Amino acid sequence: MRRPVAQTWWSNFGMLDLLLIAYVFLTQLSIRRLTGSEKLATDPAKLDLSNITKIALWVFGLLFAAWLLRRHSGWLLQAPMRYVLIFFAWMFVTALYSPEPFKSLVMAASLLSVFFVFLAFAEARGLPVLFDRLIQIQTVFLALSILLFFAVPSVSRMLAWDGSVGSRMTGLGGHPNQTGVLASFILVAIYARCDSGSLSRLFKALAIGVALVALVLTQSRTSLIAAAFGCATFFLLRNRWNAVLIPILLCLGAAAAIVISLDSQILAMFARSGDADELLTGTGRSFIWELSWGLIQRQPIFGYGFNSTYSIFMAEAYLLAGDVGIYIFPHSHNLVLQLLLYGGVIALVLFILLIASIGRCALAARDPRIAALLACYLSFSMTESAGFFQYADNMIAILALAVVAAQFAPTYYRQSARFTHPVEALP
Repeated sequence: MRRPVAQTWWSNFGMLDLLLIAYVFLTQLSIRRLTGSEKLATDPAKLDLSNITKIALWVFGLLFAAWLLRRHSGWLLQAPMRYVLIFFAWMFVTALYSPEPFKSLVMAASLLSVFFVFLAFAEARGLPVLFDRLIQIQTVFLALSILLFFAVPSVSRMLAWDGSVGSRMTGLGGHPNQTGVLASFILVAIYARCDSGSLSRLFKALAIGVALVALVLTQSRTSLIAAAFGCATFFLLRNRWNAVLIPILLCLGAAAAIVISLDSQILAMFARSGDADELLTGTGRSFIWELSWGLIQRQPIFGYGFNSTYSIFMAEAYLLAGDVGIYIFPHSHNLVLQLLLYGGVIALVLFILLIASIGRCALAARDPRIAALLACYLSFSMTESAGFFQYADNMIAILALAVVAAQFAPTYYRQSARFTHPVEALP
């Protein structure tokens, strides 16, 4: 009897896979900086070819995904996706009273598009295939960024208008932290075995190597911390024996914090400038956090509307002149503050409901991999807007993936829990 031919990742490759690759790659690509016509991301007059191209991509993705889900509309009403819809419904409302209502609506729709595209792809091709494709896309994206960094430095640094980047690799993502977050995802996804196993050991080793090199070249501490938190979360929750280490690590962390607070020179070892104040102020972020909180107190319930931060920060820039010079922060560099500025307490409560729903699904499925993705996302949200800035970017993709994984996990668990260990419930 003839033995069946072993399947490889390319033997199960179709049109939907090509569409996903184009969608994710172009969403993450900083086209303006590649062309050398970079403007501030907050320039209200920018409607050049790259914007039109991306907007068309997001609109197409949203409509096509909705069409694919037309026979499975029940998915949209199940948790956590229904909380996504409720949250974005409020974001669309806030866009109406933002400084630029139409532009803000398009931006909010671009974020929602990512959730729809990931959900539709997972429903049509399977959640494991979605993880496989994302790992492959991000590996190629980072590999090209690294290649350009050495071959064409002016392109890899994307002609950065921001002096804070220095010699760090910005990559095709347009900023070191945006590019570094992709490395975090690769490390967490492969370590937590979120892929279906169709990726070869050689490719996994290559992906890990590319991710580590990207972390070194971007010097993104945000991404490094995200990778560490994601991997640590999976390790600690994968079985009850590892979970015993949680209180021990908490005690060690508290002790380390006390030691560092007594001697700032220890903290200075981790600062690029060698000055502990760089980290104590969050690389200048503490100044914008203070300003953001003052603005939030003026409109705590409804906020200022989606895509409003740059406008209101520009009006208050004189308050930061002595701390950060003439540089105007485009966002609050903290997810909680960003949501409060955009949609007030209402937005924050709705987002917390979404996060709680993801956590509940992870517990129901007894799968720590969802928790690992969520920990990775939330850890870098402490110093970044975590995707809730303007248009969709690679940071929002990790949250969208966590939502889809949480939505599908209980189904996979029910199908395989009878035969497998809980951690193997998601193929």
